[in-house]
This record gives sequence, C-alpha cells and structure tokens, in this order.
Amino acid sequence: MIRKSKLSIFVILVAIILFSSISTNGLYGQNNPVKMIQDSIVTNVRPAKTHYQYAVKLICGLSRGKIVANGKYYTAINVHNPSDSTVVFKKKIAIAYPDSAGPISAFSTFSLGPDEAMEFDCPRYMTPATNKIRFMKGFVVIESHFELDVVAVYTAGHSKTGEVTTLHTERVPARHVGGCPDLIVENIEKPVWDNVNKRSVIKATIKNIGNISAFATWARLMDNSVSPIATSVAATPALEPGQVANITFYLNYWVYNPDAEFKIMADYKKDLPECNENNNEKEFNEIG
Repeated sequence: MIRKSKLSIFVILVAIILFSSISTNGLYGQNNPVKMIQDSIVTNVRPAKTHYQYAVKLICGLSRGKIVANGKYYTAINVHNPSDSTVVFKKKIAIAYPDSAGPISAFSTFSLGPDEAMEFDCPRYMTPATNKIRFMKGFVVIESHFELDVVAVYTAGHSKTGEVTTLHTERVPARHVGGCPDLIVENIEKPVWDNVNKRSVIKATIKNIGNISAFATWARLMDNSVSPIATSVAATPALEPGQVANITFYLNYWVYNPDAEFKIMADYKKDLPECNENNNEKEFNEIG
C-alpha cells in the first residue's frame, strides 16, 4: 500500500510538471500563434513622435541704455490648454549675449488641465543659470506633445517711475519638431446600392501625408441630410508616410434622397496627434 501510494504521488507530480511545460510553451509560449499575432499587433502600433515647440522672445529687467533704451522691460507669457484633457509641457530659458551664446537653463515641467491657463513673468525667469543677470534678453522655449495657446505680453516703463510707456502682445506660432503623421480623406467614391443586403456602400481612401507612421484609427461617415443623423464607422489600419487605405462604409438606406450629401472624417476620435488637426474631413455632394 505504501509503495502504491508513493507511485501514485510520483505519477501525479510528473503529470503536473508536464502540464506546466505544455501550458508555458504550447498555450502561452513563443510557439503560440495567438500570442505571436497579439505581439505583432502591439509592435506595429507606433505612437506619434512629434511635439510642438514655441520660442518666445524674452526681454526682462532694467536697461542702462548700452544695448536697448533706458527703461524697465517686462515679459509675461500666458499659456492656455485648449484641449479637453490634461497637457504636460516643459519650459527652459536660453539667454542671448552680444556676439556670443549665453547660459541655458534646464527644462522645468508643468501641467495644465482642460481650458486652464498659467503665466510666466520676469521674476520666475530667474533660475540657477540666470539669477545673476539683471537684464536678460533671449528666448523662453516651451515644448509640448499637444498644441497650446501661447501669447506674450511685453511692457516697458520709465526707469525711474516705472510707469508703463509701451504695451505689445504677440501670439507665438507653434513649430513642429521631429515628425508627425497627418491623415486626410483623399477620395470618396460614388455610392452604390447593394441590392442583396439592401444598403448603400460608400468607399473612401484615407492617406497619411505626414512624415512618420500613423497607428490604426477610426474614420466616420456622417449624413446630416436625414433625421436622426446617420453615421457609419470604419477601421483605418496603420499607415506609413504616403501610404493609403481603402475603407468602406454602409448605410441601411439609399443615400440619394434625392441628393447625396454626407462627409467623412479620418481619425474622428482624435486619438492620433497630427501635423494638422483641421484637414481630416471631406464632403461629398452630388445631385441624384
């Protein structure tokens, strides 16, 4: 009985080891085709590497007239987040000397919630790299992966009284650094009627005109000519620069009623940060 019991225990242990090996190498291991497909999907999804850069002219402090006119100069930089999600950005200062490069501060990181704004003014420009400078000229460099509203306010006052004599505001344009994808609806074919399935079939071409790859997104067709508004969505695969994808939409009625009027938007969920967020849409209008 004791030998039989020990043999049974041994057999059970061997079975457990074999099952664990099969589970590891067969079901979930490197030879599992399902896992290989999943890994391939994850590998092919490459987010955008672009970011926006704002170079804001800086003039701050008391001038004695050697470089610019006598007076007190101030720069206030207002940063606004126009998106509906929190944005993290960073800021550094590059000081300019006459005929030579000045010190550059390290980046500092900040965040803004949806529709929030903040300001950077003269006292806050003082950093370990610049705190010994009484009069500064140069640039405040702001970088973000999402577009911001950046406006500089410049004032100058009398060196003795400090009263404002000059006021100027300037909206700072964004510079695209690195690369970015950019999806457009290149073409919309004339709708056709699928008599078998009783539906309209609309084919469109999505193109990535950016300079880096775009991960998979969703496109949407909207027909505002009917009530309630009709929509159809279609998956857009990952696209390399210059690559196109042909996608198909379906509506369970004939779109010519009597005319066809609808629009298609690439990346309608705005998942993909693009070079231009305002060129994703194309309209189709045709008399029936």
